[in-house]
Amino acid sequence: MSSPMLWLAGSALGRERAAELIAALPRDAQTLTLGPAGDPTPDLDLGSAPDLALALEACPPQLRPAALLVLEPDAPPAGVDGMPCPTLAWGGECPVCDAVAPANPLDAAEALALAAQQGRLWPWLERVNVNLPLRDLLGRYAPLASTLAVNPEVGIDHQALDAMHQEHIAQAKQVLTGRRVSVHMPFMDLSPGSPDPAIAGMSLQRLNKAADWALEMGAVRAVVHLGYSADTHRDLEEFCRRLAKGFAPLAQRLHQGGCLMVMENTFEPGPDVLLAAREAIIQAGGPEVGFCLDVGHAYCFSATTLPEWWQALAPHLGELHLHDNDGTFDYHSPPGCGLVDWDFVRRSLAAMDEPPLLTMEPHAEPDLWAFLRGLEKVWGTPPA
Repeated sequence: MSSPMLWLAGSALGRERAAELIAALPRDAQTLTLGPAGDPTPDLDLGSAPDLALALEACPPQLRPAALLVLEPDAPPAGVDGMPCPTLAWGGECPVCDAVAPANPLDAAEALALAAQQGRLWPWLERVNVNLPLRDLLGRYAPLASTLAVNPEVGIDHQALDAMHQEHIAQAKQVLTGRRVSVHMPFMDLSPGSPDPAIAGMSLQRLNKAADWALEMGAVRAVVHLGYSADTHRDLEEFCRRLAKGFAPLAQRLHQGGCLMVMENTFEPGPDVLLAAREAIIQAGGPEVGFCLDVGHAYCFSATTLPEWWQALAPHLGELHLHDNDGTFDYHSPPGCGLVDWDFVRRSLAAMDEPPLLTMEPHAEPDLWAFLRGLEKVWGTPPA
């Protein structure tokens, strides 16, 4: 078993103060000091604006931290909340750290070693799905996906559709065995309700290929975008009629394979577009379809309030996308970092007889840990 890797992050002065602490650590402990240049020189110079999240993304597996000690709690480096391990603030409170280590160097060394040994629990991890592009599932995040009890929402984009083949889907099935799998269908520049038959046809061709893969991977949800634009699709009834022509058979194929198709709000100004699309799909012979309420999109792409979105979509809510923003852009920030009313979301979920699938949408590994910490911050420990 490899010895624990302990990260100590802070200024040159903090590193100097930590010399006694480092000497008191167990003999098998490995340390990595990180921070700006200075004397003593850090093992990893992070420049004048240290960001631990960037260090995590760049570091090789053998250097991944088992615990982190922030040497100056009052001035923590960026990215502390993106660490995959316990984070301790040395001798004082730190709003982005998990706990406080004693000020005494000997006691702090003991606390840091114990934290590395115990690890950190992630109580929300098994309760949610996490977006993960198919290329990353089999690529840069393959080691993490194979060792972490994560339920992926597998993203199928145009790069995956063009570069991957049946052997890749077989590999993905092996990784996903025993997981609760959802799929995010391709959406970039697709317009399945386009008045141009060639555009609509190509869009549906891409979506149907993704549906084949979703069913092979055992997905229980397939998230689709409508490709709706209020400026372009001014006749809502006609748009929904065209959309349903392709979406009804697509939803039926997914339904027969045990996968519910859910339509996500993106650039729609309000829920009426999604409600009309659902009605048109059912009238066209499609099965029951649901909605995926993206709470972040409701804030940055729509003037309709979140309670209005919720009231309209809740009867058929099959999934919820969780991320935050300040209302100006789709930043995909961790819960609690923006304007989303997370207390409203929590109360509304608690009132439902059958809560929807919850999916976090971080865009990089450090964001995953920040999202999990964010859920703990806004919702506490998940109910038993």
